[in-house]
Amino acid sequence: MLSPPQPPADVASMPRAALRQWLTDLGQPPFRADQLFHWLHVAQARDWAQMTDLPAALRATLATVASFPQLSVQVDRKSALDGSRKLALATCHGQSIETVLMAMEAGVTQCLSSQVGCKMGCDFCATARIATRANLTAGEIVEQVAIACRLAVEAGRGRGGVAGGQTGMLAGRPRNLVFMGMGEPLDNLDAVIAALDILCDPKGYAFSPRRVTVSTVGLARWVPKLAAAHPGVNLAWSLTATRDEVRDRLMPVNKGVPIAKMVDALRALPANPHRKITFEYALLHGHNDTGDDARSLGRMALEVGAHINAIPFNAWYGTDYRRPPRAVITQFVRDVQATGATISLRESKGQDIGAACGQLAGERAT
Repeated sequence: MLSPPQPPADVASMPRAALRQWLTDLGQPPFRADQLFHWLHVAQARDWAQMTDLPAALRATLATVASFPQLSVQVDRKSALDGSRKLALATCHGQSIETVLMAMEAGVTQCLSSQVGCKMGCDFCATARIATRANLTAGEIVEQVAIACRLAVEAGRGRGGVAGGQTGMLAGRPRNLVFMGMGEPLDNLDAVIAALDILCDPKGYAFSPRRVTVSTVGLARWVPKLAAAHPGVNLAWSLTATRDEVRDRLMPVNKGVPIAKMVDALRALPANPHRKITFEYALLHGHNDTGDDARSLGRMALEVGAHINAIPFNAWYGTDYRRPPRAVITQFVRDVQATGATISLRESKGQDIGAACGQLAGERAT
């Protein structure tokens, strides 16, 4: 009985060690892995013929047994408010994901998606309304960064190689990465860890772990695995409520992983002076913006050594949630500060193009 044909190997999803083992199994010397890894993640070649230091016979073999990630830019929107750029990308299966590039004082920050849609069902998030659910491969996660890097090169050529300075315009490749786009990263943890292996590899994209943040709604059981694999990567907890009865309603994941369980998971992490823990707190008027909420939030942050990012709600079509009035937001920040906790008020970028926190909804070309 004939065995079914094997699908092409997804070489762009393989960290360098896995790529070395795969090529060894093909009878190739280990150094070929470094060469192929360089072509994929430094030169970002997407044509076997471009990989000129690989033997022609190996390139012919790779063309039959290996594949590249296929993400195509379907929609490219630029914010008139702050220069942010949202890219809607189509996968090879015809699904849509989004990634956002934001001009910050410390350079370009890219917000990455880890899934198509999201199973977590947070009531205030537009991504939860997407019917399709699928995990992205490590290669598809990394390819979002590759596309951003290629666009930066093209933009540099268009400017004659001159960076945009502090004008609000995007200039250069991403410097910081945040896994805060579509999907729950810890619900697709193996792919996220493999993507981090590639992105932080000094022979690849060479991102410092200090410049990478992974966000979670609170899948406490997977926090130790992420921390063990990448101890220097920053961790953000999308908290948004300090009482279980409120969080159960806003974020259904809380029914299985209540607040105290996630706090215990964060407290149990091995000490690492380079890792930052952040509480992401979406301010929803009439739901979680009282003085008692602020004081509870501050005390919880002090308990685990976390910084707080308060994010006034970003509206999207069809939602009944609203952001609090400015006076309420200001008082909330003061009440948190009174506990001794540190807090930043974060006005999300790209609100006019549906690119802000909670607004990503898998836009498609029309």
